[in-house]
Amino acid sequence: MKPTKAIFVLPLFLLIALAAGAPDEAMGRVTKVIDGDTFDVQLQDSSLSEDLIRVRLADIDCPETRGSKACEAGKNASAYTRSWLLSTYIFLDLDDKTGKDQYDRWVAVAYLSEDGVPGRNFNKILVDAGHAEIKDFENNEFDPWSWWSQE
Repeated sequence: MKPTKAIFVLPLFLLIALAAGAPDEAMGRVTKVIDGDTFDVQLQDSSLSEDLIRVRLADIDCPETRGSKACEAGKNASAYTRSWLLSTYIFLDLDDKTGKDQYDRWVAVAYLSEDGVPGRNFNKILVDAGHAEIKDFENNEFDPWSWWSQE
């Protein structure tokens, strides 16, 4: 490749790489909290063909609220998520590698809407509050250590 072509191609690759990790791939209002790390979002601004999606927060794990592993900590995590997210607007960085998990939920990092732009990382907020732990699921695009260590 000639050096002049590289000058034009390199910025294009950088732009694509930055867009792949965008915290605003989808935006909407949380309509229902299923448990600490799963909720429904009515999309407002998205390239997805769906209007209502179920989201599973990427690379974290909350205690269970149902089934044989249900516990009080799971109920507390659910209540915490509900208090932060229910009826609020969030931005989503959707997993570009696998998209949905085995339960048809979109895997994402969620960002609170602050003045109409992506703000604080809710995955990190949930971990820092002690309601979830980091669990690096390697089948998605995310590296939890990169977003957890950011302020």
